[in-house]
Amino acid sequence: MVRKQNELLDHDYDGIKEYDNPLPQWWLWLFYGTILFAVVYFPYLILGFGPTSLQEYQQELAALKTPAAGAPATLAPNTEGQPHSAAPPVAGPSLEGNAAAIAAGKEIFVANCAPCHGPEGQGVIGPNLTDPYWLHGNTYADIVYTITVGVPDKGMISWKATLNPEKIRQVAAFVKSLKGTHPPNPKPPQGVEVKD
Repeated sequence: MVRKQNELLDHDYDGIKEYDNPLPQWWLWLFYGTILFAVVYFPYLILGFGPTSLQEYQQELAALKTPAAGAPATLAPNTEGQPHSAAPPVAGPSLEGNAAAIAAGKEIFVANCAPCHGPEGQGVIGPNLTDPYWLHGNTYADIVYTITVGVPDKGMISWKATLNPEKIRQVAAFVKSLKGTHPPNPKPPQGVEVKD
């Protein structure tokens, strides 16, 4: 017997009547496709024709531990207060002391860094950038490096995806220019005192 769509069935449950609504064809083909996929995938995964999830994880972990060809060597973890002695060279010329770069860096700093470091570098959540105490080194290269890679364990993001190398160098020039300024309400010293 061929049933028609929306045919009223003989079922009656507490006055509720049931229609026979067949499933749409696209849904049925999708369902059959998943069964076919399972039939093909089962021997691939369970019978050992392909790598297991654990093996894939171990391969990816090994790939992360092995530096890619041409990639810079990873740095040893920086201990607090110590400069990044292995910091990679600054891409491009140093902008330290360049008035135009410092002005451009200040605009970028106020727009992006002020919520954590204060508009004058006095420190809010992040450290005070105007005193002689530094957590991650006070050289121009150290500052560029810190801005580029960030300090994730302290909550500072890496800015290399947001700022291009030129802007990072401008911000570093501005941060270097903050030394010795005395903004109101500075955050107490953090890190190690660095004497020039």
